Amino acid sequence: MMNNIEEFLKELLDDVATEDTIDQWEGAKFSKIRRIQIDKRGSVGERFYLVALSRLYPRRVEYNDGDQGDWDLKIGKMKFEIKTASLDKNGKFQNEGLKKDGDYNGVLFLGIAPNDIYMYCIKIENIDFDNKKINHNGVRINLHNRGKDESTTERATGAGYKCDLKPEYMQKISCLNDIKTVFEKEFHGLI
Repeated sequence: MMNNIEEFLKELLDDVATEDTIDQWEGAKFSKIRRIQIDKRGSVGERFYLVALSRLYPRRVEYNDGDQGDWDLKIGKMKFEIKTASLDKNGKFQNEGLKKDGDYNGVLFLGIAPNDIYMYCIKIENIDFDNKKINHNGVRINLHNRGKDESTTERATGAGYKCDLKPEYMQKISCLNDIKTVFEKEFHGLI
């Protein structure tokens, strides 16, 4: 029996880390995303879209850095919440914190896989919060309530809704033109 709790904890950490190792990330192009704290990964997506959309729509993008409110980027009258996730071992991008009554008009999802980048975007009006689902442009997924809002008395484990996207529900992107195509498919004429 071990009396030294530090050694015991180190062994447990080694065991769990080995169990959780995702081989697909070993030596991958974007492996650094897995070493960034989950709470900080959102900054990667916010800054990614800031740079990309500023290049596509010069002088029109406003950035709301960090947890300063419900929206992260604004272009014209449109306010966007940005959700960033890395591909998990179940083959999904887990996004949390979608708010039914947030101060934003659309959501920009950024999915970072080991060697690929994915994007999905949606107007808030196309998210069916009442029925906890998205059924839009070929994406059919359920939302999971992670916290209490005005519409529920369910037990809360966080804030807002959780949305798990598979890569096949998103568009693989590799250049600014790909981003523009996906973005304008959903938001054409609104910015």
